[in-house]
Parts: sequence; structure tokens; C-alpha cells
Amino acid sequence: MNKYAKILLLTAVAVLFIVLIYFFGGSRKEQAYVSDNWEMTYDPSDKGPYGTYMLKELLDTAGLFGNFLEINKKLEEVLEDKPGVNDIYFFAGDENFLESESVEFLYNFILKGNTVFMSCHTFPAEFMDYLVLDPDSTLRTEPVTDSVQYFRFTHSALSSKRYTSAFINNNKRTETEWEYFNQTNFDLYDDDTIFALGSNTKGAWNFVKIKYGEGSIFLHSTPYLFTNISLMKRDGFEYAEKVLAHIPPGRIQWDRYNLTNHFWEDMQGDGGGDGSGGSEKRQSILQFILDHPPLVWSMILLLVGAILYGVFKGKRMQKIIPAAESKENTSLGYINTLSSLYLQENKHAKLIRLKERTFLNFIAEHYYIITKEVDDKFISKVAIKSQIEKEKIKEIFDIFRKLEKVQDVTDDELILLHQKIEYFYKKCR
Repeated sequence: MNKYAKILLLTAVAVLFIVLIYFFGGSRKEQAYVSDNWEMTYDPSDKGPYGTYMLKELLDTAGLFGNFLEINKKLEEVLEDKPGVNDIYFFAGDENFLESESVEFLYNFILKGNTVFMSCHTFPAEFMDYLVLDPDSTLRTEPVTDSVQYFRFTHSALSSKRYTSAFINNNKRTETEWEYFNQTNFDLYDDDTIFALGSNTKGAWNFVKIKYGEGSIFLHSTPYLFTNISLMKRDGFEYAEKVLAHIPPGRIQWDRYNLTNHFWEDMQGDGGGDGSGGSEKRQSILQFILDHPPLVWSMILLLVGAILYGVFKGKRMQKIIPAAESKENTSLGYINTLSSLYLQENKHAKLIRLKERTFLNFIAEHYYIITKEVDDKFISKVAIKSQIEKEKIKEIFDIFRKLEKVQDVTDDELILLHQKIEYFYKKCR
């Protein structure tokens, strides 16, 4: 391939690359997030911003819960109650679509000593009918509208920490409605007891525990705090950890079936009960790649790399030129030689000054710390940068100061100074 053909080919590759950037980069700026699906799915398999995949991984690795189960059918068909185990019904979503049969089954499940954790904006009406005297006044409150909220726990060991949560939509902080419980109207039946576990910016409850029979019910009104985009922040992750710490250890059974309303599916007889919400749209491999920008860029780089490899590797290969040996730094050897000359002439004072200058030059070159006076501030900076104990560094400069004032320096004192400097050189970062 001659010179002009190579230039023409490289120009064509560059033009192709610019065209691909225009179509797959500039025209899809709105797809900045790895997953451009900003739908509130709350699905534990969804790694998008509003999925709960990170929460599922946290539950899997928290160490407080046993085998993790997923519920993909009606509760009365799959919810397990293993004797001697605290089985935990777990739900996080915008609305829980429990049907009446499932609600009754769930309360029998609680009465046997098991636990329910439910975080949603809209709780099942029939579920709340079993629990409170007036469900409408308990749940229908005026939400806080803001882009940021602060949350606290009521437990004395956790109450000092405030957790910040910002609502993010399309990679921007956005105002939204933050639900909470109306604590003044949260009237339970006589045999039940409520405990406030957490509150929001207004000091209103957003996390409560209700003792019901032999079991417990945990209600949480802010499911956004368990989404992937919330757990990506330090405050969000720590908050979710603390919420889970309130739940007694047991076996999690995550309900993903009731994230969607299956009423019409059941009426039409086409509900498979797998929680998938219908048949999955089939895609070709190419369409799948084009729908995911990271895969598109991987394919572009692969093609460009293959073309460039063909251009530059297609020519005759010449013999590999051996790498030139790097020049050896002989400055330390020079200093050692110079030191030996000073020792031979019994010029210990000059040797000490030489060593101190060399040591200070080493610090200046490696850590960019220059000083005219060795004080405590200078030593502290060197200790932080080198990760050597401050006392070790101070000992070196104390010896320098001591020996500068002595007329006759012994060989043992010089050896001690040398050992401490060598320790610094070997251990420093």
C-alpha cells in the first residue's frame, strides 16, 4: 500500500468516526445515564435509576437475612411460613396491588409471628382496613413538595445523624412530593401498638412499626429512598442500611408480583403470574446494541481498531529494535563515595551537614515540601506525605541538631543517624 492510499484510507476512517459521533453521540445527549429508562419500576432486577437492584444486593450481603426468595405469584400460592424462622414479607414500590385474598393470607402470616416490611406511596386499602380505624385520614396527607428532604431515626443511638436525599430525574434535581404519615390520625385498634422509627424534614413520621399479634409490621412512606439512584449516594446507602437494621433477622421474601396491577390480566385469563407484565418484545442483536450507547461505542472502537490494525500491520515488519537501557541514577553512589572521603578525613561535621542537605533535597523532590526552618509543621507535612511516623522523622532532625553542636562525633552516632535515614528511605511512600 503506497503513501497516498494510506492517507486516503485514514481520511475515510476519520470521516466515518465523525459521522458515527454525530449520530450516536450528539443526537442522544439525553441518554447520558447508562439506563435511559426513568420509569419508577422498583424492580429488584432493574439496574436503572429507579430500580431496586442495589437494595436487593444489600439484602443479599447484609448478613442479617437468610436465603433470599422472590415472589412472582399471588401470596397465597408462594409465600412461605417456615416453622422456627422469622419469615419477612418485603415490598418496595410506588403502589402495592395486593388483592383481598392476598391481604387476608398476609395477616394470617403476621399473626403466626412473622414480619412485614412495606414501603410505598399508596398502601393497599384493604390492608390498612385491618390495621387502622380510619385509613383515609391516616394516609391522605398533604405531602411535602421539595427537591431535597432530610430524614432522621428516633432511636437514641441514631437520632444525631441527619440523612440528606435529593430527588433526581433525568440527571437533574427535581421537585417532587414526599409522602408521610398523619400521626395525629394514626388510630390503631385496641390490641395493636405503634412505634415511630423515623421522620422527615417536617418532623412527620415516614417510618413506623406496628405490633400486630405475634408479628410486626414496618410501614415506610418514602420508597424512593430504596432506589438505585438514592443508594448511589453515601447518605442514601447508610440510610437504607439503618432501615434494614430495624427489621429483625430472618428470611426475606421480596414481593415483585404486586408491583403491577394484575386485575385485568386475571379477568382476561392471560396472566402468567410471573410478574413480567405480558410478553416480552423480541429484539434483534443489532437492535439491542443500538439501544445501548455503551455497546454502540464498543462496536465503533472495535471497527476502527480493526481498520487501523489492517493499515499499520499490513506492511512488512522490520526487526524489533531493542529497548535502550535506562540511565542509572548514580547520585546516591556519589554521595556514598563522598561520605567515605569525609569519614577518612574525620570531617564528621561536614558529613552531617551533607547528609542533612541530601535528606532535605530528597523530601523536596519527592513531596514538594521546601522549608528554611525545620519545625513541627514541616515534620507533620512530611509525615502525612511519606506515611512515616512523625516521631521517626523528628528523631532524625533531633540527631542532626544534636550532632551539629558536638565537636567530636563518634562512629556509633553516625551509624545511628544513617540507620534512621535508611529506614525513612525504605519505608516512605
